Amino acid sequence: MNTMLLEYSLLFMVIAIIPCMYRIIKGPTIPDRVVALDAMTTVIVVMLGIYSFVKGSAFFMDVALVLAIISFVGTVTVAKYLDEGVVF
Repeated sequence: MNTMLLEYSLLFMVIAIIPCMYRIIKGPTIPDRVVALDAMTTVIVVMLGIYSFVKGSAFFMDVALVLAIISFVGTVTVAKYLDEGVVF
């Protein structure tokens, strides 16, 4: 029963990615697109965590951790660039 509930949650997360993709494509400003990309990567990280739990493999948790770190660094870098005009 628990795996079925987790599979349904994965389905809902795939559905939650659709508005993020729309905002990335049609977003009127760059900050809107950055926030949508950050939200989409957060959903993907959670999906990887649930999939890792369902399959019983710790490999997907490593992938989720790396993706979360890259997403955080990328979001901070873009925010700094939009605020100051330079990255370094």
